[in-house]
Amino acid sequence: MEKIQQAARIIASSSDVLVFSGAGVSAESGIPTFRGEGGLWERYPANIYANLPGLAGVFLLSKDRIASFFSDALRPLVEAKPNPAHEALARLEEAGKISAIVTQNIDDLHLAAGSREVLEVHGSAYRVRCSRCGSREGRSRKDINDVLDKLDVPTVSRRQMISALNEFAGKCLCGGRYRPDVVFFGESLPMDTIEEAADRASRCDCLISVGTSVLVYPAATVPAIASSCGARVIDINPTETTLSSTADVFVKMEAGKAMPAIADEVLRMTN
Repeated sequence: MEKIQQAARIIASSSDVLVFSGAGVSAESGIPTFRGEGGLWERYPANIYANLPGLAGVFLLSKDRIASFFSDALRPLVEAKPNPAHEALARLEEAGKISAIVTQNIDDLHLAAGSREVLEVHGSAYRVRCSRCGSREGRSRKDINDVLDKLDVPTVSRRQMISALNEFAGKCLCGGRYRPDVVFFGESLPMDTIEEAADRASRCDCLISVGTSVLVYPAATVPAIASSCGARVIDINPTETTLSSTADVFVKMEAGKAMPAIADEVLRMTN
């Protein structure tokens, strides 16, 4: 409880609090992590499944395998709901204590919980982006479920799978093809988003790193920028991270337990 109090005091006394969130927050909503024990990359090697050429190769060699990958990666995502950590962060933003959330997650759960200022540095599973002009369109949970239902049929042919994927993605008015608006391995992060994240990190006076090992670069430079510019750092994770030893406070707890307790204390201190 002492660490909760320390974290709350720092947040309550700060004027610009930035949050950096990772897969550990989403895992508590039932979304599997990609890395680590039991992660998606244990069953589907990242060097193949985390890039578009690799996915295309699997599609040609094993349509059943590609269907199972999409199902395992996306079904939990569209079925997930915000957990107490998402809700606590939204409460703190509504109270004016959080300026923005920089998230590595692609599940939109921060937005679903009510947070408004969310920078998605790895994109969103609920958007597609034109490969030619860069314009974006949203896709709903129903849209994703519908295409998964079409793919996840034992008798589905490759032609039917291509038709379902093309129907989901669609074609841009410029004539270009839409693709998922997520960052695959080897691709650059959206420059406008990462630049805004870096700018906010340089101006904040407190950074909360929650549910992330802080190992995925270049997104992981966000906490380093904040710290180098004088911000106090709070690290919230059930295991030690690369930030834990240098953070002003390390709260060794799951996000879903720590954040509601911290939010309650901050709101008590500031009301």
